[in-house]
Amino acid sequence: MRVTNNMLLDNYLNNLYSNLNKMDDLQAQVATNKRITKMSDDPMGVIATMKYGVKLYKIDQYQDNIVNAQTWLRQTESSVLEMNEVIKQAYETAVQISSDYMTSEDKSAAGELIGQLRDHVLTIGHSKVGDKYTFGGYNVTSDPFTLDAAGNILYNGLDLTNAADPALIAEDGQYIEFEIGKDMKSQVSVTGSSLLGMGDDNIYTVMDDLYTALKSNASASELSGYVDKLKDSQSHVLALEAEIGGRTNRLELVSNRYSDDTLNYAEQKSMIEDVDQAEAIMNYKMAESVYTAALQIGSSIIQPSLIDFLK
Repeated sequence: MRVTNNMLLDNYLNNLYSNLNKMDDLQAQVATNKRITKMSDDPMGVIATMKYGVKLYKIDQYQDNIVNAQTWLRQTESSVLEMNEVIKQAYETAVQISSDYMTSEDKSAAGELIGQLRDHVLTIGHSKVGDKYTFGGYNVTSDPFTLDAAGNILYNGLDLTNAADPALIAEDGQYIEFEIGKDMKSQVSVTGSSLLGMGDDNIYTVMDDLYTALKSNASASELSGYVDKLKDSQSHVLALEAEIGGRTNRLELVSNRYSDDTLNYAEQKSMIEDVDQAEAIMNYKMAESVYTAALQIGSSIIQPSLIDFLK
């Protein structure tokens, strides 16, 4: 086969363009630090990095939910601890005034303290996370606790002393949850009915009855009955505190696991799509040298034509 000058020229230009394209690819790798800059570079690698990217995105979402859940739990825990302090003060007061040596004036003064503590129970029950009520269950926009005309406490409009009310029982199961993983949710709130308890021995009613007893100069034997009730209330609140602490610990464990997964997935993703900078620069310099040499060789392949002389 006869090799013509045009054939040499075509082959030369094709090879030159190939070298130039290779230089462009290597330059993109050096600039972006990515081995894969387009789908054709490594189709299977692109699919793998997309899968890791989705996993990392989901972990970020779950981590955001965990942060929000921890905020709710911190507020809930703080309120429960505060409730425990209120009950503790009421308990100590009840123990002190359960004596025949206390005068009516002493009992009336103690009643003023109990009245303040009773009112603070409602203040705690109206705690918020941002603009949302913590202890209202699904009701996060309006006061969960109110008082009726007779001074009885209502939870979301229901009589808290009526423990057998099906509607109140249903309200007791309405708590806030956050999704912290696939098929994994975390309860971050306590309902107001769980916080105060249901029935005649709920925390507010016990303190209200104690307040009334003190103001009416009740006997020491009658007042001593409130000591056990307040003790039971404190045990109930401490159990809630322990439960909230367990949820907090679980969130920390899940968050730590996600942190480890993030590092692992990011490393796997990097191994697939990132480039070795030193190797990429070396390859680029080699391609540049080849391209420069090709330009020099081209001057001997491309022969002057009659048109060149006519110019």
